[in-house]
Amino acid sequence: MKRKIKGLLVLVFVLTTHLFFAQERTISGIVADAVGPIPGANVVVKGTSNGVQTDFDGKYFIKASPSQILVFSYIGMKTQELPASSTSINVKLKDDSVELEGVVVTALGIKRSEKTLGYAVSKINSDEISRSGEQNVMQALAGKAAGVQVVGSGGTPGASSKIIIRGVNTITGSSDPLIVVDGVPIDNSTSQTSAGDNPFNANLSGINNSNRALDINPDDIESVSVLKGPAAAALYGERAGNGVIIYTTKKGKAGKGLGIDYSTSLAIDKVSQLPARQNKYVQGGLNPKTGIPEYNGGTPQSWGPSAESLGMPMYNNTSNFFKEGLTFTNNISFYGGDEKAVYRASYGNVTQTGMIPETGLKRNTLRVVGDLKINNKWKTGGSLQYTHTTNTLAQNGSNSSGVMLSLLRSPGNYDLRNYKDAEGNNMNYYSSYDNPYFTVNENPATSDVNRVFGNMYLTYSPDTWLSLTAKGGIDAYSDYRKQVYAISSNGDNLRGIGEVAFNNINNKQFYGDFIATGLLPLKSEWFKINYTAGLNLRSSQNTDVFSRGKELAVRGVYNLSNATQLYASNVESDIMSRALFGQLEFDIKNQVFVTGSLRKEWSSTYGTDANSALFPSASASWVLSSSFDLPEWTTFAKLTYGYGEVGIAPRAYRTISTYSQPFMTDGFTDGLSFPYNGVNGMGLSGSLGNQQLKPERVLGHEVGLNTKFFENRLTFDLNLYYKTSKDLLIDVPLPQSSGFAVVYQNAAELVNKGVEVELGYDVFKKAKPLQWNINLNWAKNENKVTDIYGGLDEISIETAFGSIGYYAVKGQPLGSFYGTKWERDENGQKIIGSNGLPIIADETGNLGNSAPKWTGGIRNTFTYKRVTLSGLLDFRHGGVVYNGTLARLHNFGVSEASADREHNYIIDGVKEDGTPNNIAISAKDYYQKYLGDGGGASEEAVTDVNWIRLRDVTLSYDFNVKKFTAINSAQLSFTGRNLWLNTNYKGVDPETSLTGAGSRINGLDYFNNPGSKSFIMTLKVGF
Repeated sequence: MKRKIKGLLVLVFVLTTHLFFAQERTISGIVADAVGPIPGANVVVKGTSNGVQTDFDGKYFIKASPSQILVFSYIGMKTQELPASSTSINVKLKDDSVELEGVVVTALGIKRSEKTLGYAVSKINSDEISRSGEQNVMQALAGKAAGVQVVGSGGTPGASSKIIIRGVNTITGSSDPLIVVDGVPIDNSTSQTSAGDNPFNANLSGINNSNRALDINPDDIESVSVLKGPAAAALYGERAGNGVIIYTTKKGKAGKGLGIDYSTSLAIDKVSQLPARQNKYVQGGLNPKTGIPEYNGGTPQSWGPSAESLGMPMYNNTSNFFKEGLTFTNNISFYGGDEKAVYRASYGNVTQTGMIPETGLKRNTLRVVGDLKINNKWKTGGSLQYTHTTNTLAQNGSNSSGVMLSLLRSPGNYDLRNYKDAEGNNMNYYSSYDNPYFTVNENPATSDVNRVFGNMYLTYSPDTWLSLTAKGGIDAYSDYRKQVYAISSNGDNLRGIGEVAFNNINNKQFYGDFIATGLLPLKSEWFKINYTAGLNLRSSQNTDVFSRGKELAVRGVYNLSNATQLYASNVESDIMSRALFGQLEFDIKNQVFVTGSLRKEWSSTYGTDANSALFPSASASWVLSSSFDLPEWTTFAKLTYGYGEVGIAPRAYRTISTYSQPFMTDGFTDGLSFPYNGVNGMGLSGSLGNQQLKPERVLGHEVGLNTKFFENRLTFDLNLYYKTSKDLLIDVPLPQSSGFAVVYQNAAELVNKGVEVELGYDVFKKAKPLQWNINLNWAKNENKVTDIYGGLDEISIETAFGSIGYYAVKGQPLGSFYGTKWERDENGQKIIGSNGLPIIADETGNLGNSAPKWTGGIRNTFTYKRVTLSGLLDFRHGGVVYNGTLARLHNFGVSEASADREHNYIIDGVKEDGTPNNIAISAKDYYQKYLGDGGGASEEAVTDVNWIRLRDVTLSYDFNVKKFTAINSAQLSFTGRNLWLNTNYKGVDPETSLTGAGSRINGLDYFNNPGSKSFIMTLKVGF
């Protein structure tokens, strides 16, 4: 009887179990917050170990029976429990008191709720990028985030752009932030073509090359996260000393059938601003005996008589030279997918002709990205991009072939369009300068870049407490550059013999991560811990081969075999890095969030005595609105604190003493170098190797307040920070008796401190047909060099001109211009000498710092039904620019002001006896020796710059396409970029940089290429 009862019980159990499993089925859905899908959210069958995480689009798939409960959770959000009664369950997670902020991509591609962050992260969406109309994704960030300064280098096609985040953190290292695309760092260098025998700073003349972020298609960008402080960027270690900019690209979308997005645009570019020139007086000078102006066709100066008195025609050379630039942009993308896989493929094409004749840019971009869910535990995916970028560039700056140098100095009586003779030789108003038409037509400089970058990942997620991801990435490009100087050109100090130069740059970067993440199974409702741990491997290889042939035998044949004098040089570097890292995120009662991380890094650029470096960080976020009963109008309030340490790596091979070809120069000529008379020679480079090298360290504290009011209509964020840069790497002089000139070592400190404010306000409630949104950002940074070891008081940051230098001076802001100043009395008045001109002080002094005192931006967006109008005003207050262009134009009598020359001048000041100055001087002396660079003090050419500019304005209309079944969306927009600029600067657009993004010098204007203003029409259609 007992056996029968036991058998019956077993049968009942088996049938019940069979029935239970028969009811189990797959449940799918999307986990989101108020903004959008949440990647990495946890979905668990309650009371079991059966759990999954959502994918990048917030999707999940899990097996459960109708009688079971599904638990949805994500750190920083309220956990929800729902019965598994349907096969499709979508969940919107919320905070206890407010709608949560969106998901932010942080270091290593970790996606976190903004609410949990203890540090500031600025977000820029794809609409902001597209509204800018910029082809360079770095320049597209200008004015859009507090504490992020963008320095362009001119409006020519492919011009480089530099970004400085919360001030400059290094003296001799690069100030560029780390650029990350879809979790993998890429190269954004701006390399200058320079021969191994060039004794000068190649950034001051030649070509302004592109920064390599130019190879990214802006249409592929979904969002941008700017990690501004060390607390946010510490997981990137030695590469994050200047902050991190994370670009997340567009992904595929699940849906019915194939989706297609197409856009086309036309942009018209015009010169935004130029120095004003006089068009009254002709080429010449004053007769030394009579002082009467005389025409002289052999001088670059325009101190001759009036054209009217000679009956000479006058030409507007600048107006004749520049033309309207055109940019044609076309983008098409295909996307689709289902619950198993999503994909996106895109093609982008840009064809741009510049405002400077014969310059241009062509870029073709192919990109493929996809994600595949193999099963509930395994997922894989990746992306691959190929870019072909060709660029024809213009000669720039302090260069006898420089387009702007010859153009702006040109006298109005000479028509530059007559630029070569019957034999093809350069013709110009002054024989030592290349005619700008000759330069652009006969001296082309080209760049041809082929680039591939992408990544692949494989993720295994057996449970909520463990997810393993292996990711590998590659970034490889080649840059083939060619520079021609035709016979009769003065470029490169050739004196007309002709030259062809080739520069081949190859760069490869390999990147690998192995990362474990998960939510520890603490079984606690009020205390949760997320962890991240992993290792990173990185390899960087660069080769730079330069070859040159001078003295061409046959005109127009640009091949090394046509050259008499041959030269070649090359530079190679290989850098290896490996690191271990870990991070813990604590969630306490969904109110307090604490994060700590640590990265230990080993690099081949460190000295053997240093071996490795540690980069810790800690941050905390306290959501006050979840802990206290705040007034009803306070929707959300959060306090944050973060501390972190990041680094900047030493230069490669500075741990050892290397050999090089010696050279000697007088500072004006190319000097002497080997090979000499057919004999080669090598010697120690003069820099002593240092095995104690370690990375520069940036230690940063920041506190913040983030608030939302009136049901999220008003937002206000305030962040304060203080950063100390220690162990800064500089060249410290050595006694010549040592056999070396300098040693590269950690030997300086500086600090940055500042405040950032971001404000947003929706003027009308969401239900209103008219919407008006205001977003404001404002930032102020103060910088100071606090210490330089070895008894030094100053360091030359980078060679500038003989008349002005760019220095780091102890006790002064970093990046100050130093040059000659006027002698002044105790009241600050200039002391005037017996010749009527101010006396120059015996010692040089600080002429001001290039960094702005504060920056800001205000975007207003109006929407009425299907019409949207948006405009961004960009502000800069303070920060000096050295206007060497205007100083030289004054000197040569070409500036507009110098046309006022029919009377004498008395300079304000006091004579040496203290009485007011009453000594009159000629107009020529006034403009040459006082305002100009013909003997005046450098301080006269320095301007403290302010501006207000309409960075961009866009009017768009979204068509009603409901009647067209094949069309999902259609939009027509008109954009203006830099249409209005109000500034006190008398030159080209003051957002300029002669030396480009690859230089440490900012605020230097010496015949820089001009900026642009643009009119853009765009059509977007979705199918």
